[in-house]
Amino acid sequence: MMSRKPVKIVSFISVLCLLAATLSSCDFKLEKNVTEPIVVSAAVDLNDAVFTFTYAELKGVLSPDSLAELFKDYDKLSDEVTIDLNYNQIFVNFNEDGDTFDKVMGLLSEDEKAALTANSEEALRYFIEHIQKAKDEKPTTEYDESFWTDDDSIKFSKDNIASEKELNTAVTFYKDIMLRKIDDRLLNGNAQTDEDEKSINDIIYLLGSDKACLLTMDDVVSVYSSLTPTYEQNSNKENVATEYFRTIKIVLKNNPESVKKAFTIRDKAPILEELKKGSDYFTVNDYNVEYNGCTITAVFNAVTDNLINVTYDKNMDITSDVTGTGSLEPLGTQTLTFNCTDRMYYTFGWPNEAK
Repeated sequence: MMSRKPVKIVSFISVLCLLAATLSSCDFKLEKNVTEPIVVSAAVDLNDAVFTFTYAELKGVLSPDSLAELFKDYDKLSDEVTIDLNYNQIFVNFNEDGDTFDKVMGLLSEDEKAALTANSEEALRYFIEHIQKAKDEKPTTEYDESFWTDDDSIKFSKDNIASEKELNTAVTFYKDIMLRKIDDRLLNGNAQTDEDEKSINDIIYLLGSDKACLLTMDDVVSVYSSLTPTYEQNSNKENVATEYFRTIKIVLKNNPESVKKAFTIRDKAPILEELKKGSDYFTVNDYNVEYNGCTITAVFNAVTDNLINVTYDKNMDITSDVTGTGSLEPLGTQTLTFNCTDRMYYTFGWPNEAK
């Protein structure tokens, strides 16, 4: 009997070792409990254009830093490596340098350029339908308005100006005093002491109307739609799409009739009234506005088709006759020109997308 006890002890140790080995190899069982990413697809197929570029093509037009950033997720690079970019990705990455943007767009073939605009009518209908949905269904809406001028664009005619110093003084006074009054009027003019009393029709363009947009293809220069997926890896290390965002950019024609179908055009009288407050330096009796490439940029959750945010940029060229008074009387009457932008930015929160 005594001779059998060591056998039992050895057997017991063997079982423990086997159990430990088994447990240590159970990683695959634990991985089964990891949540797999949820694969989604876009609710509406607008045939959004996507363009394929080779490393060699982009190497010829991009700076080394831009090239490195664009291909940062690639382990190995050669001239044959390709990357897919939609219009919005090209615009966001390269628009600050207009020359680079033009060069990248210049790599597109005629067929690719045609694909870029082939769905313009569908994309415009999609935008109108879903901006209207925001007005009708009234999701949580936040908005902000800003106004700025292109400093380099502020120019006075040089008649009657004794020196360059006087010209610089006039520009400085106009920018710091007169344009600030326009800015104050634009921002404070939309202020509301009790936001709960302000209806969504008074918040979202077209202001004061139950219609959000009346644009047709006759009112636009271009409509570009871009569909961008977000990828995650599943347990098989495969990239799967878990989100889709659609960006639609609309460029309007410059005529007032087209602009007022998407933007609210302000009455001159309140702004001119504000400008009178700067009469110690200037008098302004009137001004003329010409529109210069007004744009609408809307971002959608393409899985739900809910509008996430939209930016309205009303780009304007302003011309006005101003007369110097007080210390600026030697300036006389000058023709003033400058470029400015009035921006409305909206964000929307939809109950079915709340986390």
